[in-house]
Parts: sequence; C-alpha cells; structure tokens
Amino acid sequence: MITSKHFKQEDFTCPCGCGLNNISQELVDRLDKLRDDVQMPLVITSGTRCTKHNEAVGGEADSAHLKGLAADIAIDSSAKRQKVLKHALEHLTRIGVGEKLIHLDIDKTKPQDVLWLYK
Repeated sequence: MITSKHFKQEDFTCPCGCGLNNISQELVDRLDKLRDDVQMPLVITSGTRCTKHNEAVGGEADSAHLKGLAADIAIDSSAKRQKVLKHALEHLTRIGVGEKLIHLDIDKTKPQDVLWLYK
C-alpha cells in the first residue's frame, strides 16, 4: 500500500478490472511533490497496467506502466499543460506529452532526460 498526501491507491489500479496495482512509492512521492507545486488537482488516467490492458490500449511492450513506474495525468488545456510541464521537469526526467495527457515515469532502465510527443 502506498502513502500519499493527494492520491488514493485505487487511482493507480489497472482499469481493466484485474486488480493489478504495483505502483511505486517513489513515483507517488514525486507526484505528491508535483501536485503541491502546481496547486491544482492532478487526475491520474493510467497508473499500473496488466499486460492484457497495456496491449489493448496500444502501450509499448516494455511500458513503464507494467512495472508500476509510470502514470498518465489528464490535461484539458494548454495552460494546465504548461504549468504541469514546468514543475514536472523539476521532479522527473522521463516525460511524454500528448494532447490530453502527460506521461510521467521513473523507469531507470530507459533513457533519461527525455521529453517526447505522442502523435
């Protein structure tokens, strides 16, 4: 079980109904710091994923979500995207940006100090 100031354990559970939730406490701690910095709610749209769900949503075969090392945050405006990105860069070194989400992960087996765009 995680401890968190802003998030609940179920925020990170695989949405397919399998119950998988192996979210990293280190990631949750960083998300708590990010939430404090941005001073607005952060809605987790994807935390941990089982292999079946990851395949169903088109996730990478070696996705950090499978290891509990990633979370996607809902983004509904360019102003929110800018604010979250500004502060995320202080806490995380792997960031993916989409039109409606920001992916944050701490997978040290992958390249660090990267920021990518989703098509």
